[in-house]
Amino acid sequence: MNLFHNLSSYLDANFKGFQIKQPLFFSGFPALRFDLQDENLDTCDSAYFDEVVKRMKKIHAVSIDGDDDIAIFYRKYTYKRRKIRKHNYLFKQIDVNTAQVQFKKNRTIIYEDGPYGKADNSSQAVIYDKAANIKFSNIYLSIANTDFNRRPSIDGELFVVNLTKQTVMLMYDDRGCDLISPNLELLKEYYYSLTGMILEVNRPEIIRRLHIES
Repeated sequence: MNLFHNLSSYLDANFKGFQIKQPLFFSGFPALRFDLQDENLDTCDSAYFDEVVKRMKKIHAVSIDGDDDIAIFYRKYTYKRRKIRKHNYLFKQIDVNTAQVQFKKNRTIIYEDGPYGKADNSSQAVIYDKAANIKFSNIYLSIANTDFNRRPSIDGELFVVNLTKQTVMLMYDDRGCDLISPNLELLKEYYYSLTGMILEVNRPEIIRRLHIES
């Protein structure tokens, strides 16, 4: 079974024209952008990271149920022969008895410019499982930690594709999280449930895209 092919087919069918890359918020699909930071907390304080994870868990509780089918797409930019190793912290957060995992290396233009250049090597992994079998809280903490030399950490891009609810979510770092879906009504539900966490600078754009009445 080719998990990469399966994920690509799913995205082609449900997110026509979508490229799985950052930033999700500007991918052309209806989107939400969440603020994970508490301005009253400092990054030198562990409470800051506790709050980031607390907010991600709220987003998770609204948008992911335990019996949802999940595909995690993980991409890490690598040099020459380096690759994603199975001792990566991410793979300690899945159940080896239930998860399906596949790896591959890729060399292609993903980002036209920016820190990765035009054709960097990337190592990729796809994980398929039920949401309940994945330790998401640990994953969220590790992403929040990455830019601060804290452990545990996961370096790279981690996209959570909810195959059941037709969403793609990216916690891009400790600052925020994007969530997209072609289902406008579903995003409206999430908007109202999580309105206090919407990133204010993007709220007008979100209201316009989702046709939310003020």
